[in-house]
Amino acid sequence: MKATWALPLLLCGLAGCPTEPAEDLDHGIINIEFKRGQSETSSPYDGTSRVEVTLLYLECLIDFYDANPDYQQYGPEGALVFGTREDGGEGWLDRLCDTERAGQVDCQVESFRQELDAAKQLTIHYTVSGEIEDRLLPFGPLPEPDLAMCEAGGQPIVRVGSMGAVRGLDGNGDTVWNTEAFSPSEAATGQGAPITIRAARAN
Repeated sequence: MKATWALPLLLCGLAGCPTEPAEDLDHGIINIEFKRGQSETSSPYDGTSRVEVTLLYLECLIDFYDANPDYQQYGPEGALVFGTREDGGEGWLDRLCDTERAGQVDCQVESFRQELDAAKQLTIHYTVSGEIEDRLLPFGPLPEPDLAMCEAGGQPIVRVGSMGAVRGLDGNGDTVWNTEAFSPSEAATGQGAPITIRAARAN
């Protein structure tokens, strides 16, 4: 019996075994990259235990959620997207920080807050540990182009709306750093290039 199990394991080691197929998801992410602001001589990120990010939905995503209220955070479809895997859907509360990506910040999602009234935006509260400078933080869930069905060749895009859109806090909830500059201001679901945030230590 031991030999029966050993042969497939040996073959896997020599030739490689097929991996499980990637999940076919209707939602994806953009990445946020953290850099040191020009005013800083050392990392402004030391002491950060939480990060808060608010990005604005642009026209295609606003139209999508208006036309598909079931996909809003507390709609029947949206609850499965923004919830946990145990809920039976895509489960981005677990998924967003769970996927191992090279250079990613060690994070967990505390909460999502989607606003679709006056401000059309998504806010994510993360807990973080380890290095942040020169690393990436995933932001989502954001509808993929096939789901969003943007008009006239548009894309599902989010935007940094202000310097206060991304900030870091310590364990007491006090601000550790603020955004000093960012570039570019926008990103589309699934694009490779991140939005780069340059941070300065809070006074």
